Amino acid sequence: MNEKPLFSIIIPVYNSQKTIRRTLLSVLNQTFISYEVVVVNDGSSDGSAAIVDEFSHYPQVTVIHQVNGGVSAARNSGLLRASGEFVLFLDADDWVDDNFLMSFKQNLNAWPAETVELMVGNLHDTRVGKVSQAGFFSQDDIPYVLGELEMSDNIGYLHNKCYRRQIIHDLDLRFMEGISMSEDLLFNLRFFSGVNNILITPGAAYHYEDVAGSLSKRKVQYSELKVRKQSLVALYDSIVDKYQSSDIEHFLRAISKRVLALDMQIVTAMYHSSFSSADIAQEIEQIKRGKYSKGIFTLLNKNEKLKYMIMNLNTLTAYYFLYALYRMRAF
Repeated sequence: MNEKPLFSIIIPVYNSQKTIRRTLLSVLNQTFISYEVVVVNDGSSDGSAAIVDEFSHYPQVTVIHQVNGGVSAARNSGLLRASGEFVLFLDADDWVDDNFLMSFKQNLNAWPAETVELMVGNLHDTRVGKVSQAGFFSQDDIPYVLGELEMSDNIGYLHNKCYRRQIIHDLDLRFMEGISMSEDLLFNLRFFSGVNNILITPGAAYHYEDVAGSLSKRKVQYSELKVRKQSLVALYDSIVDKYQSSDIEHFLRAISKRVLALDMQIVTAMYHSSFSSADIAQEIEQIKRGKYSKGIFTLLNKNEKLKYMIMNLNTLTAYYFLYALYRMRAF
């Protein structure tokens, strides 16, 4: 391709021979044609490499083969090769409607005077909520938008977002390699800390499938969760610092919900490992003193606070009570 495309679509591939053909065909059927596809075969041991090579004769398709390094390494290789004005990420077991790129382009056309830095759409996925408030949001409104994305469980997904590549470059942003969870969320939070506007687009054109299954409850999961929380809190801090002059209450409530859920995973991982009751109680006391964790306690009504105080005689039971409330209602 001689001209630089408007969109770069990065597709990491690992042992996806059953689905990658459908994925690539869905991209090649796009009604908007100013795009490139960067396919990164991450050391597949099945027939994926041969399948993606079949598509290498398309002028808009670039195929990279590399030694297996994980999905973050594959996406990072794609970022190094991408040349489009905007970057999108597609997984090898997902597919998109033929108007996927056109919908983003049409929304860009609706805001010709603005340098749109991030576009967010919706997913065809019943497990996440819909982003209902479409429109262009400037810097002062970003904390509220991030709160909405957090509350609807959309904040961590890559697949419904379209990133301006220059910002990725300016932030020297890459996916964290060597971790097995939340690399997408960490990437997004770093990107959010550097943007000055977000365009929320209506509709959904991305079909997401979760075929990997849930993480196994390994003994090392506790350490991984602690690293995840440390990274998340640092990124939350940077966002809160940037927007401290704005109304960030909605975002802080959303953060408290996510941190509570993560803290519950940490406590559960300890419970299923060899940690003593004293170790678990100490961990929960540290959690309660956390700057975002403690926000949950202020959201309880009077009766719930009384129940919590009674159950606090057993710290683990008290925290499970909080988690049950989190699951039953949105605080």
